[in-house]
Amino acid sequence: PSPFPPRSPHRRLLSDVPADDASTGVYSHRLGDRWLVGGASNAGCAVLREQGFSGDELARLSEEIDPLAQPPCTDYYPLSSLVVGERFPRPDESAVGVLEPVPESRAAFLHCILHGIAKVETEGYEALAALGASELRRVLTSGGGSQNAQWTVMRQALLGVPTSRAANIDAAYGAALLAARGAG
Repeated sequence: PSPFPPRSPHRRLLSDVPADDASTGVYSHRLGDRWLVGGASNAGCAVLREQGFSGDELARLSEEIDPLAQPPCTDYYPLSSLVVGERFPRPDESAVGVLEPVPESRAAFLHCILHGIAKVETEGYEALAALGASELRRVLTSGGGSQNAQWTVMRQALLGVPTSRAANIDAAYGAALLAARGAG
């Protein structure tokens, strides 16, 4: 399995109150007596494949990254070159990715990209809070990126809350839990 699958990252937060904003694609789904509030960004790990990172290279270069150190470039916005426009957290129909300047080291380049993705995640949770969603208390992560310990530490540092891999990262598991809750 790929350590970073090319898909749109969704930011979801279990909230005591709903938060909706059609202009940024923020939605709320009732989940028992609470709300699953979220939005989907076009920014994400697809840029890693576009930049030629293999799964083995991602694993090897990640080991070279100090996740608590500032990367050489902090202004990356990791939109795929196949995408024009962003939905959440920065709605802009003409947005394009920013992956420059490119450092000489592939590990430094990867660090800049991962930092950029983590910044988008942070902005996403800040946008949900600005709409009145409950305070972010922790992040449970799934997907390929959850296998990358350096990126998890980087995300935790930017988010300011405990961030860890979910006990079960299979999407089918979560869907089954929701179905069981709805049927019960």
